[in-house]
Amino acid sequence: MSKSPATPLTIPAIPKKGEAAPAVASIAAAEATTTPVSPPPSDTTTSRLPSRVQATIAVTVRLDERRYERMKTWGMTRRATNQEIIVAALDRYFGLTDREREEGIAAIRR
Repeated sequence: MSKSPATPLTIPAIPKKGEAAPAVASIAAAEATTTPVSPPPSDTTTSRLPSRVQATIAVTVRLDERRYERMKTWGMTRRATNQEIIVAALDRYFGLTDREREEGIAAIRR
């Protein structure tokens, strides 16, 4: 048997019940003892994102199983992502006339 002392069952970084202090209070105390650091000057000519990355908005599309399987199969055979297929379809849709768009939507609603 080992003669070393037993490992304590408490974790020192986690305060016991009733001893916890709000983090804001401890941050404020730390700021009071340190010298303020001014943020680096902002450079308006550089961007945080690379130039090839554009801001996008995520959209969810619900598809029936038949459409999903067709899109997945077509994309796999041509190495196209679902994103590329849907964006190409939307671009083509917006190239239609208003009348053609209305007819297409009416056909889906039937």
